[in-house]
Amino acid sequence: MDKKSWLRVAAGLSFFMAICQTVISLSPAAAAYFQAPPPLLQNRLQLFLVGEGAALILVILGLYALSGAGSIRHLPLLRLGLIGIGSLYLLRGLFIILTVLQILGILEGEILIQGVISTLVFLAAGIAYAVGTVLNWKEMQIRK
Repeated sequence: MDKKSWLRVAAGLSFFMAICQTVISLSPAAAAYFQAPPPLLQNRLQLFLVGEGAALILVILGLYALSGAGSIRHLPLLRLGLIGIGSLYLLRGLFIILTVLQILGILEGEILIQGVISTLVFLAAGIAYAVGTVLNWKEMQIRK
């Protein structure tokens, strides 16, 4: 895999999460499955607006990855943005440690498959952003 592909994969994962978020925001049943707070489940408009706001943020994060890969124009604060995005995704992905501790019996709690899958997607995206940012660092200087 070439070095720009890491950031393209990162973008694809962000766009995938945005699509999933849109589906969840359109379906109270899906939102309940993913344990949305009861006030959101009772107000479909609020569920939609909050969900689509989250989806929009995920799309913007994906656009930063495409910019880092050179697929679209150079976005403002590109390097800093990619470091921050990768860090956030990695931090969220590290929740997998809690799941492992639950499996080992060190922590108590319910293990939800949707939570495990979500955590693994965030971890994969975080790794793709981090590796892609490091490999493409010099090419991401402000283009003239």
